[in-house]
Amino acid sequence: MRVPHVLALSSLLASLPGQGLTLLEGAAPTALDVRVLDENNPTGTGTLLLTGVQILDIERAGRTADEELRADIARRTVRNGFIRIELPGGGRLFRYQRSAGQMFGFLLVPADGLASVLFETAALPGFLDPFLDRIGIAPDGRHAVLPLTNGGFRVAKLDGSTFASTGTATRFVALANTIDPASVMVGRSQVFLATEDDRVFRCAIADGGLPVDCTPPLGPNDRLKPELALSGDGSTVAFLAGPQNLYRIWLLRETGTAAMLPPPASKYEEPNYLPENAGHPHLLLNHDASRLFYVDAAVRDELHLLDTSGVLPDLQITESAIFQPYIGIHILPSFRGTRLVAAIGDLNRMDWFSAELNGNGGQVVNLTGTGSLAQPFPAGTIDPLLAGSLGNGAILATEVTAGGLQLRQIDPTTATSTVLGSVSESPVAGSAFTGAPDLLVRSAQHRLFVGNTGALLATTPVGIMLTPPARGPVLSATWVHIVGDFGIPTFYLPDGTIFTSNIEQGIRQLVMTQAGGCFVNGNALLYVAPGVFAPLPRPAAAVRWCISGAGG
Repeated sequence: MRVPHVLALSSLLASLPGQGLTLLEGAAPTALDVRVLDENNPTGTGTLLLTGVQILDIERAGRTADEELRADIARRTVRNGFIRIELPGGGRLFRYQRSAGQMFGFLLVPADGLASVLFETAALPGFLDPFLDRIGIAPDGRHAVLPLTNGGFRVAKLDGSTFASTGTATRFVALANTIDPASVMVGRSQVFLATEDDRVFRCAIADGGLPVDCTPPLGPNDRLKPELALSGDGSTVAFLAGPQNLYRIWLLRETGTAAMLPPPASKYEEPNYLPENAGHPHLLLNHDASRLFYVDAAVRDELHLLDTSGVLPDLQITESAIFQPYIGIHILPSFRGTRLVAAIGDLNRMDWFSAELNGNGGQVVNLTGTGSLAQPFPAGTIDPLLAGSLGNGAILATEVTAGGLQLRQIDPTTATSTVLGSVSESPVAGSAFTGAPDLLVRSAQHRLFVGNTGALLATTPVGIMLTPPARGPVLSATWVHIVGDFGIPTFYLPDGTIFTSNIEQGIRQLVMTQAGGCFVNGNALLYVAPGVFAPLPRPAAAVRWCISGAGG
């Protein structure tokens, strides 16, 4: 079906109450205005929230290499040159400075587009940043922790609610010990963090919660490794403590003291998070903390899977009966329930495997079989680069080959894999308010995959390019780039029905709003909604991006 003009799109959009559009606009990236337009009056001037803003890098503790394609957790992304934390459900968190470095703060842009300043404070003397170099953020995106350079931290609510004690979205928590910013993990009800003097603390997120020292007994020469492994549900952290290279593995839950796990003292590896490390966890809890993946590097890397309740025996995944000797290299581990999935083998010569525990010790299955399907497994032929989860539980992996990159889809449940063809880069996740975002795969032909199912939705002719897809309440949108500055705004339904407009020039963004509208950012600025086709009379700006909504 062809729509004669983008005006006709207004009859297809959902009719929901108007909310807001948050714009970054100005003469240069170092001096931008943050303005919020009212969707019920999009041609108005809106509200000027901040001036003289420069968006800064934002880093979070616990970042891994496989999170880019996940929509169920808060994750760090880069869009249109700005780094942000993408929150489940369509919100974003930005870090900024303004007024030539006199003020630093965090900008919260919720799914409804009505941005607000989460917290702002003056620079330290010499225009120094008052915040430590990364934040903690809960996997569900409801809370964050902002550690401060001068000590203590701010607990922040990201769901629109406030603390009774402050009447704002943040509250200050004092802590005499110096925080290691790599350790700050925010769970569903607790903040877990380590300090530079080898202590581990737990602090309730709820108003009035204070830090509790939960450090296990340590000898005079013992160390506590700062990186904490947080379970998917945010209930538990695992960490290492003990003498150098004779660490024990500990669990700390929402209540009680730290509990030492059964594996004997050894040279265990800490989680290995980005940006200092590679982001392929060596210490990893599953969602409910019932399983722990850990690596013993006393002789060479030996991979283990542990039942944290102690009911099932520990599985040494890479023992000689399962893998040929000296195979212990792994990347991109993740859990599907209690099943561990990882690429294992020699450097650049791997297969994908799953491992599960049972009463007999456990089962390890080769999911790709390029080496051998029979134990002891030899090295394979796959060179994985990146991977991520699809909404249906499958894995989409980018692999290096002699001819470039290729894409592989792996189903851990059926132990099958399919090579989907060559690509020019790893898949790019679009954005959505609910469910897994659709994926853009770029090569000579661009392909769109449905994020929730992994099904191929569309393939372009050679040379025709797409922008990362944006899913609204009803329609999804992508810009079909034809040649030069020309292309076609294209919209589609979940069943694959496609609607197109005329050829347009200079469109940089198609942003779908939670209220069911569409913001068109190009040579002309438009807002389209049911019964609305509104050119927006914004003044000329060298930089202008919408940072709210799907596609922002």
